[in-house]
Amino acid sequence: MDSRMGGSTRWNGWLRALGGCAVLGLAPAAWAQDEEPTQPRPERLYFNPGALLGSARVVALGGAYVGIAEGAAGFPSNLAALAHRGPALEKDWDLGVTLSWLDLPFTSGRARDVDNDGRPDESQDRRQLLGGLLLQYKRFGIGFALRNSAVSYCATEACAGDSERIRVSLTQSVLAGAVSFGQDDFILALGIYAAQASFRLQSGGTELRYGDTGVAVDMLYRPHGRPWRMGVTVRPEVVADWRREEGQAPVLADRTLFGAVVSPAVLSVGASWRLGEGAERYNRLSPAARRQLVIEGDALPVPEEEPKDAPAGRWLISAQVDLLSGVDNAVPLRSFASTAEEERVGHGSEFAPRLGVEHDTVPGMIRLRAGVYAEPSPFDGRPPRPHLTGGFEVFILRYWEDWSISTSFDLASRYTNVGLSVGFWR
Repeated sequence: MDSRMGGSTRWNGWLRALGGCAVLGLAPAAWAQDEEPTQPRPERLYFNPGALLGSARVVALGGAYVGIAEGAAGFPSNLAALAHRGPALEKDWDLGVTLSWLDLPFTSGRARDVDNDGRPDESQDRRQLLGGLLLQYKRFGIGFALRNSAVSYCATEACAGDSERIRVSLTQSVLAGAVSFGQDDFILALGIYAAQASFRLQSGGTELRYGDTGVAVDMLYRPHGRPWRMGVTVRPEVVADWRREEGQAPVLADRTLFGAVVSPAVLSVGASWRLGEGAERYNRLSPAARRQLVIEGDALPVPEEEPKDAPAGRWLISAQVDLLSGVDNAVPLRSFASTAEEERVGHGSEFAPRLGVEHDTVPGMIRLRAGVYAEPSPFDGRPPRPHLTGGFEVFILRYWEDWSISTSFDLASRYTNVGLSVGFWR
């Protein structure tokens, strides 16, 4: 009996030893599961060009502004606007500012579809800002423009507080310079184009940043004595990689973030025409440009100065086509939502045609505007979404400058944007 008991004890000891080894062997795997990942996901977040944003005139014309390129409002559309002197400019220099804010108060919550994916937005809140500043001196111009989109998503289904909401901020900016040639017939602009992004919990804390740059090239051809213009803009594809700070992990609210943010390349070609009496004055020289040609002794004959209030065609028609390039391995912004499904977007090229019309209904007092455009969708199986735009501008008073009030609207399925702006009558 004693021999059997001793054998049983030895076998129990061996089993306990083997069990202990198995536990020690499995422990590193269990520990690894609890550790935070050190590398981000290989996918890239798609920077959707998104909703039309700009001044009331730009929105009312359906965004067809590359072939117009006038003033600070035109600078974000075509960098050549930096050196495009207005027909009434009398000084050697000019300063312009534009600021637009998009909040979509009439299509809030589940009633809106800003991403154009055919589904109600899953974001908790959303706002967009566009600003630009330009300075002209004789033939030259410099400026800076910025567009920012801020969105927040619930990272969990409970969404108990700000600690479970991810705040996403996407920014496109450009610092550019431009110069005009001849009788302001041709304007060339170059810019440093940047795409940046940041992610953080809405409650604050660690912020993960992404960023990179490219070169933008824009141009405008406005032959003197002709009733038309043509513009071309080139925005490069920018892949903004994660700028890891010391000790950072690519995780927010238990979600692993992406390795980069990608902004697609965009090529835009546009043209505008003036129709009606005096349409040939569409590209007339400003008094400042005419004076500069006389001083420099230009080889070409300087056109005679025309009355300031001479008609220049009561109709303005502008057409434009945008080509958005495809990108690889991109996912949509809504991937941060707790209910989001895995999907790829933006892998095919898309076209966005635009058309706008402006009419001087009461010369010097009232202008009416209307436009249409097709908004492409980066989501598979989604057709372009048609938009109807419009608005008007009314002269209000003359004090230091000629002041006016402009309105605009942009209507589409699950999307409504109404705008009001105060500016100068041109």
